[in-house]
Amino acid sequence: MVMSPPENAADFLFDVSDAVDVPVVVRSAGELRRPSEKRWKEAEDPWPAVAQLPADGDYLASTTWRQILHAAKDVGRDLAPWLRKTPWLAVNEFIARVAPLQAYLCMKDVPGPPAAAGRRLFVSAIYQHGTERSAHSAFAYHLGMTMAQWACVGMSGTGNTRHIEVGGPGGHPGFLDASQSLPDLWGSHLKERQPWLIEAKARRHLGKTGLVEGIEQLNGGSKLMTVPHRQVLCGTSLPRRDRWEDDHLFMTVDSSVITPLPPGAGGVPSPLGPPPNGAEDHIASDTEALLTVARSQLMAYRAIAFGAVEDLRLIAVSQARSARPLHRTGILTPLECDEPTREIRRLLRSESATSEGALRSRKDASDFIAARLPGIGVHLGMSRRLFSACAALHQAQADMPVTEAPFPPDVRRLRHRDDDEEREVYSRAARSAYYEQEEERGPRLRAEVRRGFARADAQAWGDLLHGREVRVALEDPEESEILEGTTAETYLAIDGTEPVLATGRGGG
Repeated sequence: MVMSPPENAADFLFDVSDAVDVPVVVRSAGELRRPSEKRWKEAEDPWPAVAQLPADGDYLASTTWRQILHAAKDVGRDLAPWLRKTPWLAVNEFIARVAPLQAYLCMKDVPGPPAAAGRRLFVSAIYQHGTERSAHSAFAYHLGMTMAQWACVGMSGTGNTRHIEVGGPGGHPGFLDASQSLPDLWGSHLKERQPWLIEAKARRHLGKTGLVEGIEQLNGGSKLMTVPHRQVLCGTSLPRRDRWEDDHLFMTVDSSVITPLPPGAGGVPSPLGPPPNGAEDHIASDTEALLTVARSQLMAYRAIAFGAVEDLRLIAVSQARSARPLHRTGILTPLECDEPTREIRRLLRSESATSEGALRSRKDASDFIAARLPGIGVHLGMSRRLFSACAALHQAQADMPVTEAPFPPDVRRLRHRDDDEEREVYSRAARSAYYEQEEERGPRLRAEVRRGFARADAQAWGDLLHGREVRVALEDPEESEILEGTTAETYLAIDGTEPVLATGRGGG
């Protein structure tokens, strides 16, 4: 039976040029094995909502390439311990996260039900013929993390995720033990009000062996928990070598709620923390939510504020964005579907309102900062108040001393060693020392971020951008072939020349 979207979900015909379908098999119990080809190739039910994980079934989740790149930019190792002193390198990290997806994936037309996009993701000839085995493995890890973020945060209502090496729910020290088998990510679900432990797996012809490994890692995390939580195993399957032109990507999401042993029987309490953790719509009233969102967008702030970005500009976004209806495509709302923002921009163009003051004087508009990352055609941005909060967080982190004092001599000597494992030991020690310092400064850190958020309206963009001038963009994105999307506080756009789209409709 085809499921209907929730009442508050807006739908639209998939005439946006980056629309794509991802088959997702959702399971809550049963044997961990690769689903039959019939299940993932013939899935037709639309993803029913973006705020919850749906019931068991085979879904054809229609989304956008923008939403997938939004997931790619937000997931990965936390680089705060290093980028606080070299913030301009944030641009390089974004290129490293996005470029592999552009190089190794493409879209091809695949017939689907009327409400579907009619295109799916395939690996490209570059993946098949231009890379060796080690590159395939590295790409599988990166793709798996991206698609796990897309499925959990973009489509299922999880708040911002954090890499497990930063620490898990409740701060149990076992989550920092690199010798333990642990999941990749964790986050808090905004409606379930409980933690999610998330493991990402991706490989060619992903099957039982890889899925069982993922469950073992999730079980390792569950041993450290003493509150109910959800295990989520996100599997992304790439085609076998002999099927790369015929089979497209698909996902499995295996999920179960775990009720752990009572306190005293093992582990320590793992509180969820003040809700809603990571909800952008609540950052004005909830400091924990503000800090979580600022952390998640700190690298984007550093790229815009310090990096060699292009086309730095102010853009108008409707003040009504936080009340926008949900779309089944994900939490990133395509601006093709945001009529209030489109109308505001039409008025600004008709008035030739080119000054920052003219934009800020409008009561129905918010001024977002945006910039293009060189080489990959991705534009990042955020609201004024989030940018100001991120600036305060960056400064607070930059003011923390860089010290090796806690490291034993045998660890300090590993910093410049050639052996990858030895350097990883040093890196783990450096991260641990940094997070201890940050935790000690927790109250001050929160106060600074809240102060930065509160003073945003009193600052000109020139102050926030260290004296750089910024123009107000009045160009019609449809004419400039830029595909835009926003959440309540963030912005992402892609150039219409995005290479993954080149093999889509009309491209062969």
